[in-house]
Amino acid sequence: MIIKQTPVERRLWASGAIGTDKSEGKLVKASADGKTMSLLTSASDIPDGVVSNPDGRDGADGNGGDLVRMSHPGIVQVRLNDTPGTIEDGTDLVACADATVKAATGAAGEVVVAKSVAPNTSGQGGCLHDAILVARPAATPEAASDNS
Repeated sequence: MIIKQTPVERRLWASGAIGTDKSEGKLVKASADGKTMSLLTSASDIPDGVVSNPDGRDGADGNGGDLVRMSHPGIVQVRLNDTPGTIEDGTDLVACADATVKAATGAAGEVVVAKSVAPNTSGQGGCLHDAILVARPAATPEAASDNS
């Protein structure tokens, strides 16, 4: 029996969450009980998914949004860091401490969370970018791409 066709779930923000009004495409962690979510606060954290359709897009923090799980099989939009680096189609994208992503540099400890499906050769940051989420984020590009 299929209960849900896609790994997208409505979740509330954890108590005290701020800055959620501009959270579209940002990385999140689900609470231990799975009822709430919080924006990622460390580049070494393993995210549970990406925010889509957050409440409060008008400038005020809202109650919640859609949590697109890392196992989502399609293209999603992730929020680029202010200085994302040069991104080509196929570039590994890593988590940043502000819940955004940037081009992987190969530095130790980077957590690969997605693969770009579009170029961003201008280096424009702070915008939404098309990517495929990595089902099992890992600390190296080699480990993350081993998702078979």
